[in-house]
Amino acid sequence: PCGKEEWAPAGSETCFPRTVVFLTWHETISWVLLAANTLLLLLVTGTAGLFAWHLDTPVVKSAGGRLCFFMLGSLAGGSCGLYGFFGEPTLPTCLLRQSLLALGFAIFLSCLTIRSFQLVFIFKFSAKVPTFYRAWVQNHGPGLFVVISSMAQLLICLTWLAVWTPLPTREYQRFPQLVVLDCTEANSPGFMLAFAYNGLLSVSAFACSYLGKDLPENYNEAKCVTFSLLLNFVSWIAFFTTASVYQGKYLPAVNVLAALSSLSGGFSGYFLPKCYVILCRPDLNSTEHFQASIQD
Repeated sequence: PCGKEEWAPAGSETCFPRTVVFLTWHETISWVLLAANTLLLLLVTGTAGLFAWHLDTPVVKSAGGRLCFFMLGSLAGGSCGLYGFFGEPTLPTCLLRQSLLALGFAIFLSCLTIRSFQLVFIFKFSAKVPTFYRAWVQNHGPGLFVVISSMAQLLICLTWLAVWTPLPTREYQRFPQLVVLDCTEANSPGFMLAFAYNGLLSVSAFACSYLGKDLPENYNEAKCVTFSLLLNFVSWIAFFTTASVYQGKYLPAVNVLAALSSLSGGFSGYFLPKCYVILCRPDLNSTEHFQASIQD
């Protein structure tokens, strides 16, 4: 019999040391994913600067105004969490990588949901229920929803980290000749609960966006938001399908790819069209054009 850190082929009288494997920083796939994630962070930062420079223009105001910086910050936070998937797993990276991603994307989805809901409410229902609309505005309804929704996900993540603490682990069962270094978060109820909550927020954002498919063109983001949320659904379905059949050293890379697709889809679906108008079509970024669009 061999020791825990050793293995032997069938019929062998000699034990060999197992090879320790994990997703290292210097592999080609790591370089590609790190470059893509860094590019996303740079785009998010550049968009924040662009929106700050054009804060008083109709396009930025229609996108949510100062709420956009909260959305961009949440995407940046989720993106920063992806760096924890590379290199040998440690306690800090195991604690932060999935929780930062889940919390950051939950904040973004909360902002997207309330922003879509508010547009639909203003254009379709404010005149029908003026009392509720006044109460909604006076009591800071949008900000209250974002805070409550984000705090709910924060509470889920804290419970996850406290009760089902993700820890670095050495896995010996999957491959006889390998020791796979990973974190224990993927099989915990806290992990599933956090991502189920994000799934619920995604469905809510999709529903509110779809209700606004017949809004004026400048406020109609149903196509872009639908694209980004469908990419989110497909990415995570593909990840969980892969995780059910493959448990090797490249599973963290699959996780990063799914997360990167979700974050990039959310950013490109919501912010890139507005950046295009600001940079390439300044004639559409005027109060007169927005008023004409609403009247038409």
